[in-house]
Amino acid sequence: MGFIAYIFIATCVAFFSMNAGAEVFVDKGVPYANGPKLVGELAITVTTEDSPRHVKAFFPLGEGDFPVIYYIGGLSSLVPSELYSIILSKIAAHGFFVFGVDYYFPADSVKQDGQGVGDAVDVYFREFNFLQKFMVNKTVGVPRWDLTGLLCHSAGCGDTLDMIEKNIFPFKATIFMEPYSQVVHANKTMAITVPALMYGTQLAEEGLPRCNVPGYDYLQFYDVWKCPRIAIKVADFGHCDMLDPVGWEACHLTHFCKTNNDTQLNHYRQTVHGIVSGFFIATLQGYGQSIVYVQDVKNIPIKVLVSKNDWNC
Repeated sequence: MGFIAYIFIATCVAFFSMNAGAEVFVDKGVPYANGPKLVGELAITVTTEDSPRHVKAFFPLGEGDFPVIYYIGGLSSLVPSELYSIILSKIAAHGFFVFGVDYYFPADSVKQDGQGVGDAVDVYFREFNFLQKFMVNKTVGVPRWDLTGLLCHSAGCGDTLDMIEKNIFPFKATIFMEPYSQVVHANKTMAITVPALMYGTQLAEEGLPRCNVPGYDYLQFYDVWKCPRIAIKVADFGHCDMLDPVGWEACHLTHFCKTNNDTQLNHYRQTVHGIVSGFFIATLQGYGQSIVYVQDVKNIPIKVLVSKNDWNC
């Protein structure tokens, strides 16, 4: 383990000790409904705050201790977190600090600070470390870094997978939304037991280009993972349908990925945020009963094509 990793862990331990023993907020409602918390937003910039990367934060307003979700968007964050703001803010309303990290911001920036694509994971850890210090006393609520989960979309999931594999930080849970990774394609099994949800969509693997490829996708992630793990594939929706309207429109008009029509997108975003929230309420907030909203297809308000469950290890 290198010097940077030791510094990172020492910093984390110091911050965790400040929060030890504090009671964490728990949302015991139905995760597909809107969450009980009002949500604030904060843009953390490279130029103003000296952040390693641009970050969009969504957080509950008011007092309380809340788990953290660290998010990396599609195309390894070439799709900025701003284009996921509807879903991310809805997740935050269930009692989470959600940090969407943009490695490339603006999106046409190929390199920043001399960092190339191969250095991305180190940069994500630098940003994670920075946020722990930066967020002190920035909000009334307290982000609980000791209860951090990873969330990703598409090729961004290759980066969160690498973060887990480096084993620098003990992430409590992870969700792979329509993931892509050459690493999982090349492996038959991975010795990872972080609780995981793998999510796929029907339309992502249809049309040209296919925005998810069998053998690199959610099902391959599930097959190489160890218990506890859950896999879901939903019908009638595609890779871009979880995006905000501006992002969805660009994808739809260019036919970059196969999409549903825009009459059902509000319902779809509401469902996606509920799946994510239900999983993280169970794994980060510690309310285990909430996992039934993900495990049992009767509780999911859109059609499910695939449901795999290996949860009780």
